[in-house]
Amino acid sequence: MSEVRRMAYGAVIGFLVAASFGVGLISMAAFKSGEPVAAAPAVATGDAQLLHMEIGELFLEPADLSAEPGALAIEVTNSGSVEHNLAIEGVGATPMIPPGGAATLEVDAIETGSYEMLCEVAGHADGGMRGTLLVGEAEASDHEGMAGMTPEEMVAHDAERTGSFPAETEGRGGRPLDPELRPNGTKVFELTAEAIEWEVEPGKVFEAYAYNGQVPGPEIRAELGDRVRIVLHNELPEPTTIHLHGMTVPNDMDGVPVINQDAVMPGESYTYEFTVRNTGSNMYHSHFNAQKQVPMGLLGAFVVPDPDDPAVAVDTTMVLNDGPLGFSINGKGFPATEPIVASEGDLIRIRYMNEGLQIHPMHLHGMPQEVVALDGHILARPYTMDTVLVAPGQRVDVLVRATEAGVWAFHCHVLTHAEGPDGMFGMVTALIVD
Repeated sequence: MSEVRRMAYGAVIGFLVAASFGVGLISMAAFKSGEPVAAAPAVATGDAQLLHMEIGELFLEPADLSAEPGALAIEVTNSGSVEHNLAIEGVGATPMIPPGGAATLEVDAIETGSYEMLCEVAGHADGGMRGTLLVGEAEASDHEGMAGMTPEEMVAHDAERTGSFPAETEGRGGRPLDPELRPNGTKVFELTAEAIEWEVEPGKVFEAYAYNGQVPGPEIRAELGDRVRIVLHNELPEPTTIHLHGMTVPNDMDGVPVINQDAVMPGESYTYEFTVRNTGSNMYHSHFNAQKQVPMGLLGAFVVPDPDDPAVAVDTTMVLNDGPLGFSINGKGFPATEPIVASEGDLIRIRYMNEGLQIHPMHLHGMPQEVVALDGHILARPYTMDTVLVAPGQRVDVLVRATEAGVWAFHCHVLTHAEGPDGMFGMVTALIVD
């Protein structure tokens, strides 16, 4: 895209995307009770004041607490389905609390003031897991993004963030990986798993696990009948493996520790070799401590074109992820996500791949999506939707005819994955049709 074109789109997208997407996110706590939750007072117990809080996807209940200066204990129960914690910024935090578990945040002596409370899992605070602790006669400070702003200030704040799309960040994931072609025709792909620093959006840098220094890992493409060799080099501080998700491979190439192979230890390498026997949109990812390693970035696309695939002007992969790196599309969160750019009349193929821990219903404004393949299998009877549900581990291929010119919002419709008190974030991008 030319610089002039990019600037033009940057100027209009704040209006087009924000206007079409909505005007804000009601907190999960309000949805749970049907009305706002009032600040909970402290109850003295022994030498410490005792407060209670319930947390989950993606809420703190109550979101506002009040206490007196002195010793304080907050009993925290996780009613969600994934790990969360509760931190008082600058004071302390609970450990990560498993689903159904509980922990107590104890403070020996807290002073008068306004403190921000949040879950420290990347993306969760932006998604709604944020609140305020008022101690003594302190007044609430602005931890809620647009809270306390006038309507005019809210519009300006939202426009500034949205208008920065697509924001520049360091690193780009999912770049095509060219194989080394051996004399016997074998295609050799080298993947190095390593810990890196990854910028998800401007100024937000997290520790990630990556293949070849990128999140998602490089996109592998092969043809039906190819002999493929993938050489994994483990430079992580822990064991790992690769599972070829959706690919039909020999049992000893399936990548599950103990069942199929020994785990690949730090500093070691392992070779996966097979003949490509099935087409479609497939994936590769770790199968060791997967609840940590995959959301941290050990994931990638493995695409095998089908002879019956329609000719398209744009063929793009959209890897969805959630966890320590926040809510992301191809390793980035809005406003650093990359738009899909097409010309009016183009046929676009989008390959959704959900490598996260949660369901993501992907909604495109302005144009319908024709679902043509599920989990790599072409559908005999395609069907049309405007919101396509993509479950963890699932791949969904859709076709979009770019009939409507303009900038169109494109986002996960679990709104706590896409828009919060500070504006749009996470799993939001746009389709630009010119």
